[in-house]
Amino acid sequence: MNAALIEELRSLPGVEVAPSQWTQKPAIWVDGREIVHEHEPWIEIRLTSKLINSLDDDRVLRRARTSDWVMVDESERDLILDLASQAATANAAPAR
Repeated sequence: MNAALIEELRSLPGVEVAPSQWTQKPAIWVDGREIVHEHEPWIEIRLTSKLINSLDDDRVLRRARTSDWVMVDESERDLILDLASQAATANAAPAR
């Protein structure tokens, strides 16, 4: 992920930037859960099965049938930001 995209993702509510548990590159986390990371040329985003099943966009690829991760080409900036925002909401810890 380039620095500009990381900064845009950092502005999402409740997220932080920390090294990916898989790649050690910068990743986006919410409430201790990794939700966005890079595997060039893909940006992988952790959604929920319900959100993934509701997607109707050929630019989004599911990593595996049972996975909560989708893959988006790194050139699809607006789509990445939209899905990352949904991921931050979906993966946030419930309010107490």
